[in-house]
Amino acid sequence: MIESIVFCIIAVAAITALFLAWYFYQKARDRERIYLIKKGEKFSDILKAQKEYGVKFIFPWLQLAIVTSSLSIAFVAIGFLIRYLDNDLELFKGFLITATIGIFLSVSFFTINFISKKKRT
Repeated sequence: MIESIVFCIIAVAAITALFLAWYFYQKARDRERIYLIKKGEKFSDILKAQKEYGVKFIFPWLQLAIVTSSLSIAFVAIGFLIRYLDNDLELFKGFLITATIGIFLSVSFFTINFISKKKRT
């Protein structure tokens, strides 16, 4: 029972993180297109230039790191609430393990973001 709840929470967190990464990417892309249109570029020319010059997909690592770290902080808070209210040590350990994994993931995402920024410039 407990394992399935933790698995569901992790699955929802992963799906949420992926959706938010995709959302922020689309939002930034739309802002860029709107900016170019306001400068006087035609939308068809923008699409042609993107195909011609091979605009690369730049993954939004920073946004993913922020989402992952905030979810990890939420897991720590939930774990302490469970420990305090229900005195359930096993569930508390599960939340702390999940939060630790999330914290290390977010640190790696921050690192990837800064490394890829140096390569782009």
